[in-house]
Amino acid sequence: MHPAIPALFATLISAGCVATGPVPSASYDASTQRLVQMVSDLDHDGRPDHWAYFDGARLLRAETDADGDGRIDRWEYFDGSGALLRVGTASRGDGVEDEWAWAEDASAERRIDRSTARDGVIDRRDVYRGEALVRVEADTSGNGRFDTWQVFEDGRLLEVRLDTTGRGRPDRRLRYGANGQDVTLETDPDGDGVFTPVRPAPSER
Repeated sequence: MHPAIPALFATLISAGCVATGPVPSASYDASTQRLVQMVSDLDHDGRPDHWAYFDGARLLRAETDADGDGRIDRWEYFDGSGALLRVGTASRGDGVEDEWAWAEDASAERRIDRSTARDGVIDRRDVYRGEALVRVEADTSGNGRFDTWQVFEDGRLLEVRLDTTGRGRPDRRLRYGANGQDVTLETDPDGDGVFTPVRPAPSER
């Protein structure tokens, strides 16, 4: 057994990446002899269901087939220090990775990115603070840039910002009253971040 395996295996157990049981099988780079992969059988049914990928002693990512159907349903990605960055999942349980839950950032927010077309391109982002949804950002035009931003507070929709010009920044804003029905339309035609209410024509008042 390579001398790095016991220490790495202990690290994986403490991180929750593998369960206790038989020592995983390891693979090494033929030229450098650096560890590149460890394969485990988490449920001890005789079939591999967890694959951890390394650059030597550094854990890069891990994949798990939790339901034993032969398809990956969880992808874990780690930073240079070995901390978990994000977890990918398949929303339909079919082995296609289309959702990514990120670790909480310095502002105490965490986000879930989604590829609704299931092509790996993120076109929706839900941002949470604790368990509360605070923002939803979406690319509704498919041009690779968010064009719709929704802002929430205490579960209530406060405003919707829209990019109607394709510039990548909002030029219209809908602000909702406390009852969720009174709506104020504001515009920012030059994109400087300053919105001005749109006053209805006299005949519409």
